[in-house]
Amino acid sequence: MQLHLSERALKILAKEKIKDAKVTDKELVDVYEEILSVVNKHFELYDISKFRQKLNEGLELFKELPIYNVYESNKIKQVGKFEVLNRILIGLHANAMRTDLKVLGIKVNLGQMQVKGGIKLSPDAKLIYQSPTGIFSRAVRVKDLG
Repeated sequence: MQLHLSERALKILAKEKIKDAKVTDKELVDVYEEILSVVNKHFELYDISKFRQKLNEGLELFKELPIYNVYESNKIKQVGKFEVLNRILIGLHANAMRTDLKVLGIKVNLGQMQVKGGIKLSPDAKLIYQSPTGIFSRAVRVKDLG
């Protein structure tokens, strides 16, 4: 599953890289809420380690963060909203990267799926191989992999 955000959300996130761009606290909270909406609707796999629940619970902590990172002696003293949003996007991206979201009370790195005994798949479960463009895909049942 790939995360898709609205054009408005992408423009807000792009403001981090634009010098003198004005971004409001509310805009960043709106982006977080949009991410939550998509995750809650489409990312059932993130119930492992209760990532969805923890991201939802983290909203109130997120609202209390500054917009940008606060530094002291060239080290991050307080993580900011932009940084948290970037970390969430890294953790939700369809790749093997993981990211730290302790600032939201999430102890396990986002993107690190841990299940004791491994993830259980039914014999009818399918692995779907899809091209980067999404044009070509093929499905293989787990029971046919033997």
